Amino acid sequence: MLARFAAGAAGARAAARSGAAVAVVDAFRASTSICVLASRGVRVVPVASLEQAARAEADYRIGERGSVRVAGFDFGNSPTELITADLRPGATAVLSTTNGTRVLNAADGAPVLLTGAFVNATALAGELLCHGPEVAVVGCGWKGKRALEDEMAAGAILHRLCERGVRLDGRARRAAEMYRARPKSDVLRASAARRLKRLGHAADLTLCLEEDTLPVVPRLVDGVFEPLRRGTGEIGCR
Repeated sequence: MLARFAAGAAGARAAARSGAAVAVVDAFRASTSICVLASRGVRVVPVASLEQAARAEADYRIGERGSVRVAGFDFGNSPTELITADLRPGATAVLSTTNGTRVLNAADGAPVLLTGAFVNATALAGELLCHGPEVAVVGCGWKGKRALEDEMAAGAILHRLCERGVRLDGRARRAAEMYRARPKSDVLRASAARRLKRLGHAADLTLCLEEDTLPVVPRLVDGVFEPLRRGTGEIGCR
């Protein structure tokens, strides 16, 4: 089994076209928010544009642009807000973010499309083991540029795959090595963390950097992330 690392919308699109199972990682904050919603039993429809979000039939509208909540939406893309919100299990939320949902949309067409980050790294790696022979972990980045938090969160997932005998390509190996070698304090000094702190979202950073606190694996089925799909960690599992 082979695991690759790819970056951004172009990487997600190429991975989907290759036939690989794809896991999209936007640690700050879309992937983490989707995991929170899945853990609360909420179905999530990711859309790229605010116009799509406004038109969609949904119980909740969640979104941000430039890390700021969209006016008129029920919630911003804040996992700490969502984890304590009064959400109805079985409800549907439409989600639109600056970067994460755009990359998720680019990966549409992959035979399997999952999402996650630090908070579900072990469960997500376990689920990917079910979907060989080739998987791709995609770090979203920010507005076309690399993002340290996404590469390290992807590295956390790839490291777990490597521990279970999966072969990593060169980029995937470097991401896993970065995860093992660099302290998370480096992430807190990166531009995304500084922006979120400046906007009053320091608590989101703490939640997003915790590992394996939300053992769920959201999988996109007919355009909707279904909740509480758990990774089993057995190759060839069904």
